Amino acid sequence: LCCVTKRLMATDPSADNNEADNSGGGGGVVTCAVCFSDLSDDDNDNDNDNDSALGSLPRKAHLPCCFRPRASDAVCLPCMRTIINMTGTHIGRCPLCRSYVQFASGSSSEGEECAQTAQLQTRLEKAVPHGRCAMCMQTPRIIVRGGICDACDLGVNNRLRYACTQCERIQVIPHPMWRYMETPTSASTVTWACHGECQTYTTWTVWADDVERIPPEDTPESWGRRERWLADVRAERERRRQEEERGEVEWFCTIA
Repeated sequence: LCCVTKRLMATDPSADNNEADNSGGGGGVVTCAVCFSDLSDDDNDNDNDNDSALGSLPRKAHLPCCFRPRASDAVCLPCMRTIINMTGTHIGRCPLCRSYVQFASGSSSEGEECAQTAQLQTRLEKAVPHGRCAMCMQTPRIIVRGGICDACDLGVNNRLRYACTQCERIQVIPHPMWRYMETPTSASTVTWACHGECQTYTTWTVWADDVERIPPEDTPESWGRRERWLADVRAERERRRQEEERGEVEWFCTIA
């Protein structure tokens, strides 16, 4: 019976496939969730992460939040560099789970050229709240620059108009209140001080004319703007590729 079982397993193609799967060989197609590059043959240990050479294989990013070696969904390092560079800070969101990530500090030495620094941006880590924000005074917060947290930094650079849900006063709020809204037209689930008739903390809606100014990468998942965000990343990568071909590219250093 033992011999018969072994012969059946040897002639059964499904058995071979199962053995291959269990051995870690995989064999399925793995693509970057952003640029759709084929990462199937990438072992995450090679040094081939040259984003400019036509036909080069982008290196798979080892995401600290949701990396699985044999998963069919992944993100390449050039796309992660672009995502973080586009924020203007040293942190960005994972395209798969939206966790905050950053390139590991200490990956480069002080005084290096940005182009050299970019090539060293290979090790990602979670962005962990660790300090008090100099603006909102909340703690712990992810401090991005100037001693302020990521939320206050977004609010300062995206001063949108909001309407008070009680007195309907239009007020500029230096905080990303959109983060607390289920849809672009719904009221926030957190409050902010109304300087109008209310003179108290109230909920708010985004002024209709300012909705399109909200960064798509920072909108809640329920807004359904993920694809718009990833399309922006692909467009930015293509723009940088063209600049590099003309010799005009300048890397923005994002090492914390």
